[in-house]
Amino acid sequence: MPHLEHIGIAVENVEAAVDCFRDVLGEKPYKRETVAEQQVRTHLLDADTAKLELLEALSDDSPVQRFLDREGEGLHHLAFEVADLAATVHRLREAGFELLSDTPQDGADDKQIAFVHPKQTHGVLVEFCESVAPSWSALEVPRHDGPLAVFERGPRSRPTLLVLHGAAGSTRLETAPLMRRLESSFHLVGVDLSGHGTSAFPTDQDFSLDLFAEDVRTAMTALDLSSAHVFGFSLGGGVALHLAQRSPALVDRLAVFQTNVDWTRPQANRMRQRLDLDALQENAPEHAERLRAHHSFPTRLLQRLQSFVKTLPDASGELAPGLSDLSTPTLVGSVDQDPLFGPEAPQALHQQLPNARLAILPGEHHDLAKAPLPLLSSLLKQHFSVN
Repeated sequence: MPHLEHIGIAVENVEAAVDCFRDVLGEKPYKRETVAEQQVRTHLLDADTAKLELLEALSDDSPVQRFLDREGEGLHHLAFEVADLAATVHRLREAGFELLSDTPQDGADDKQIAFVHPKQTHGVLVEFCESVAPSWSALEVPRHDGPLAVFERGPRSRPTLLVLHGAAGSTRLETAPLMRRLESSFHLVGVDLSGHGTSAFPTDQDFSLDLFAEDVRTAMTALDLSSAHVFGFSLGGGVALHLAQRSPALVDRLAVFQTNVDWTRPQANRMRQRLDLDALQENAPEHAERLRAHHSFPTRLLQRLQSFVKTLPDASGELAPGLSDLSTPTLVGSVDQDPLFGPEAPQALHQQLPNARLAILPGEHHDLAKAPLPLLSSLLKQHFSVN
């Protein structure tokens, strides 16, 4: 379902507008970005589950300046984020709507965008947008068996939040959309776990929670972080819990989403099927291509992950018993129709943790990009006391 991503406001005097909305919202812009194709500079302010986008025209013949000349300052557009912009554009055309461009265009904030003509939407310009993988540059943290890819976003004056992806994910591929929603509030650090993204494979170890937790410690040491909040999705949540158990001083507060710590063999088998590249190529070729594009060695990665997942039913006993001693404030989250773990896994995890709260959000996918990110980001800001 489309959700409101931002509200665009065209302004004549951007500095005056920034001052005004800073006072109104109690927030200053967290990002300024120029979109050369549109001849506009955007100034983004956080408004919890949505954003405010102040639009500054960069030339007399830019679309925003033409709007200002015609209408004056005020509401320019409403933007709704969708999971598949191409499908949305096709649906709109089939329904008879006129779009302002033949194909989606590049927009601000790592988005592809398309506009519906306002004459068909009661005078309101409506934008649809889809997040695309960002062109973020990784910091290569040296290790004895090859570099670890780490992504740092936002000033260090903000609270640090480490963001850990799931199995076969990466910062660019999986956690970037959530990080974009949080970058106004945190100093963000995304870590590509061993073998994922462009991080090197370990030369002398199999995949394990110990290995992945050591990846996080290595990244924190390289960035001179004595402690941080930690969020983990799926496998990343297991890594975060393992880190908090083994190195509690490193973790201030913790949040895990769609994470299971007590694996059954049927669950492990379902997960291994999701990690079969040949099956993905046949059943979900676009996802298979994304994996190939975002991982240096996708076939090797999925094979190693399948072997790792096979061990989880026997290894679950190593993690679960110690959870009752974990005092770190923890948010346990999931969606109400998780196809891998169902509602039982987050409920069981919540019950094992002595200082946890549970949040079940609407959703039916085990896929962070398809989670209700506005709700999730709002919950994380509350949990990590940033509001």
